[in-house]
Amino acid sequence: STEDVDINTNILIPGNTYYISVDILNNNFDGTFTLCLDDELDYDFYEGAIDVTNLIGTCSADAQFSTVGASPDEMAGSCWNNSGPLFNRWFKFTAPASGEIKATIDVGGSKGSQRHTQMALWQADGITEVACDRYRSFSTDDVDVNALGLIPGDIYYISVDVLNSNFDGSFTLCL
Repeated sequence: STEDVDINTNILIPGNTYYISVDILNNNFDGTFTLCLDDELDYDFYEGAIDVTNLIGTCSADAQFSTVGASPDEMAGSCWNNSGPLFNRWFKFTAPASGEIKATIDVGGSKGSQRHTQMALWQADGITEVACDRYRSFSTDDVDVNALGLIPGDIYYISVDVLNSNFDGSFTLCL
């Protein structure tokens, strides 16, 4: 099999030495490989959340984001029905002057291939939940969280996950 294997972690301690071990199933699969290391955080982790403040009043490009290849980070939303988080992605925004936000994950057709979406809105600490929603009866349901009383100018976070690995895929984010 020729497949890439990714390991993501955000718990390394600067200055410590770490080792990487690579093995194969058996000697029928001997071969060469390329090892790539990257120290840039991406939206796979809370600390690398994409700032989507500029999306308030609009949507991202269709299917711009994806849970494919994501790893678990922080906590599952209280309404999620998986043992997750499993494949969550992170976004952040600055609360508008109105103190209100509606975040929608749009899927289906050109909007994205993800199914059984789960989403939570968090305070700046990434662990205090503000709102939560998940798919209802159909795997391609759009999911949205609504929040009133946000503190204008404060940073809030959104995490997006799926029920399990059978349902990861692309999605569109609207604020």
